[in-house]
Amino acid sequence: MEKRTNRSRWGTVLILSLFLLFSQVLGFFIETITTVVSEFTSITDRWFDFIIPTDLIIMALFLPAGGVLFDRNSRKPLIALGGFVWGVSALLMGISLTFATFNVSKGIYGLSRVSFCGIFALTSDFYKPVNRGKILSLLLMLHPLSIAIGTTFQDVINLELHWREFLFLMGAVALFIALAVRLKVDEPKRGEKEPALTDIPLKGAYRLDLENIKLLLTRPSLVLLYFLILFIAMPAIVLWKGIPIYLQDVHALPRTELFSLIIPGMLGIVLGYPVGGALGDLLFRGNKTGRLVVSSLGFFVPPISLLFTLRYTDVGGNPFLFWLLITSFFLALTLPNLFASIMDVTLPEIRASALAIGLFAQTLSFLITPPLFSYGQKFFPIADLMLWICSGLWVICLFLLLGLFFVLHKDIEALRRHMAYRGMVETRLSGSEEKAQD
Repeated sequence: MEKRTNRSRWGTVLILSLFLLFSQVLGFFIETITTVVSEFTSITDRWFDFIIPTDLIIMALFLPAGGVLFDRNSRKPLIALGGFVWGVSALLMGISLTFATFNVSKGIYGLSRVSFCGIFALTSDFYKPVNRGKILSLLLMLHPLSIAIGTTFQDVINLELHWREFLFLMGAVALFIALAVRLKVDEPKRGEKEPALTDIPLKGAYRLDLENIKLLLTRPSLVLLYFLILFIAMPAIVLWKGIPIYLQDVHALPRTELFSLIIPGMLGIVLGYPVGGALGDLLFRGNKTGRLVVSSLGFFVPPISLLFTLRYTDVGGNPFLFWLLITSFFLALTLPNLFASIMDVTLPEIRASALAIGLFAQTLSFLITPPLFSYGQKFFPIADLMLWICSGLWVICLFLLLGLFFVLHKDIEALRRHMAYRGMVETRLSGSEEKAQD
């Protein structure tokens, strides 16, 4: 029975991981496809004089409502619905005849990505708190992995000629994954792996209410975590946008050589997520703020390693590639532990909403950082701009993290007391039911 349960759990995790991976692979190519579509349409057919990320805007707008929806209802059918919407939006983009209809379809695709918060919440309910960092890190790792896959194949896939076929393929994959979610995914009970509820048959139904919504927005640790997620995403975006520009403009590297030089950066991020999650779980076993210790490495080491990265003029040499790897690796240690910390201080019935706010903060970073970075390039050299923006943001994060050290353990203790009380209530309910049957 236990083997069957484990097999079912890992099957669920695999299907949901494929959902996240392929959805974000499409997200990587969507900007390129938008540019291609805009070049084949008349300016009078466009709704905007410039290309804007309508998918990210729609995702950000609907994330808070989506989190509430996932907390108040069964998550499995909503995730399957998200996969269906994703598939339909990809097909609609593929048959779009105007830039306006393409943009509307792209916005619908952004709506499907709201289901990410439900996927994170559902998956984490399979694991105990001391293992959540590892599973969340694997789910979060799929974003940089999708970028690595997209970067690898972007020159192989000729989107200028085959963008419609690519969208049709993505639509078919999405519909297949949606069907797999509906038929094969198992949904665990909320909070069943909490230490106070282990081996207790859950009888009560716990749902999001107004009082819990207030906690999401007023609990000090959560507010600090939201801002940390907002600011820690910005340096990663700056480096992802800036390093290729730095290599091309300052060192005159042709575009064909860029990929081989940014591989260490990609590798560092992909490796950093699971290592950060595992280290955070290990330290969390002995100390409630153990995850924050691992997160602090992502603020202390990258400023130093980035300084060393930018001082080397031989960008093809091993020192440059080594320090780029170190910068990206330590930068990736932070995010899994921040999301795991959100789970550590929230009740099981409000975790999708809390994660939705965290994803909202991350999406906001993706929306505001690129234009601000592009604006700064008009006034500062690219290397100085990257160094000062990233260093300034890491200093802000250190102050926020310092504040979190003072309040996180109190909120974790408050949650554990609440769950212990809930476990006592559930035990009494089970005992009363057994007596009634006797």
